[in-house]
Amino acid sequence: MADGKSAYYRQRLSRIGAWIARGLLALLFVGGLFFSLVPVGRAAARSALLLPALITQSEPPPLVLAGDAVRHIQTTINSQDGTVYLDIYEPDTSPPPIPGAREGIVVISGVGDNRQVTQLVNLLTSMARIGLVVMLVTTQTLINYDLAPTTTDAVVQTVLNLQHYPGVNPQHVGILGFSAGGSLAALAAADPRIQRTLAFITLFGSYYDARTLLRDFGRRAQEVDGKLVPWTPNAVPVQVLTNAIADTFSNSDGTVLRGGINSSTGLSLSPADVSSLSPPAQAAYHLLAGDQPSRVDANVALLSPQAQALLLRLSPSSVVGKIRAPIYLLHDRNDVFVPFTQSRAFAAELAQLGHSYRYAEFSIFAHVEIKTGLGIAPLLQDGARLYQLLTSMLLPAS
Repeated sequence: MADGKSAYYRQRLSRIGAWIARGLLALLFVGGLFFSLVPVGRAAARSALLLPALITQSEPPPLVLAGDAVRHIQTTINSQDGTVYLDIYEPDTSPPPIPGAREGIVVISGVGDNRQVTQLVNLLTSMARIGLVVMLVTTQTLINYDLAPTTTDAVVQTVLNLQHYPGVNPQHVGILGFSAGGSLAALAAADPRIQRTLAFITLFGSYYDARTLLRDFGRRAQEVDGKLVPWTPNAVPVQVLTNAIADTFSNSDGTVLRGGINSSTGLSLSPADVSSLSPPAQAAYHLLAGDQPSRVDANVALLSPQAQALLLRLSPSSVVGKIRAPIYLLHDRNDVFVPFTQSRAFAAELAQLGHSYRYAEFSIFAHVEIKTGLGIAPLLQDGARLYQLLTSMLLPAS
């Protein structure tokens, strides 16, 4: 009798085990279909591969093993800003049958020549390994730590080039801009030539309004929730705005201002040099150097009409109503290059306009680079937000 019961229970357990095995196989089958055929699933799978590359600023071994081989091409095109230098990272294989064409992303890494920066090269290569065609764009203006309205045309020309690139779906091209590169991305997104065809723009650590940014430089503070909070900018953005404003002076003022650029504070002139400047140039100097915080409004009013016009033309705030693409805003909460309040102001205006956007603040970045020595808690918290944003960015390719 006991042997009969044991045999019965063994047979029953065997049946239950078979059903569990079938259920697991079915789950794996459905999961495989989801991550290979369903657009959101494919985007999620690619995000899971790309996120470690962003966090570690390297190429993770699983991505190298599972991803595509990558081809790197360097070329140039022409624009109103002169020669445009393109570094193209693309899979060394044909586009997959589903979806049949690849997503393209134009990357603007900001000012300076970043084409050989290891962390950036690793990121671009990783993006190509998951099936994207990536065009890194720069110009001599950006390489010279300068900003000019004509650089917007360089971005537009690059987008048009990528939209006609072999194997790329022209409706699945977006822009990823870091620091000042994000502001240029927003300005380009309003251009009628690409306004209605961009899939998205992602701005990381970018400014929204060059005029309020200069005010923050001048008062060495940022306004957070209605209160002024002390804030000291890094030398690099001070150098960049100095070069840009110096371009508006046709006399010796521009030369004197550029002569005061340095790597510690960004800008510093002797009293004699300051006295040699015209009143508009003196006002610009005090705003950039931040040595007259109580006179910010007066100094802004003294800026030349040319400088005022330039700051407006360099500001995404002047064209935000013309942008049609979804916008993703990311910012380091403690950014010393660009106040995070710039992205907050951008997000507030997008909400007012009813424009499609997502905004996230992070603690794991120092401007646009991952911090070292982070604990697991901030990585998990910020990593989850990054994963969601990445999935949204990669959805057009899926």
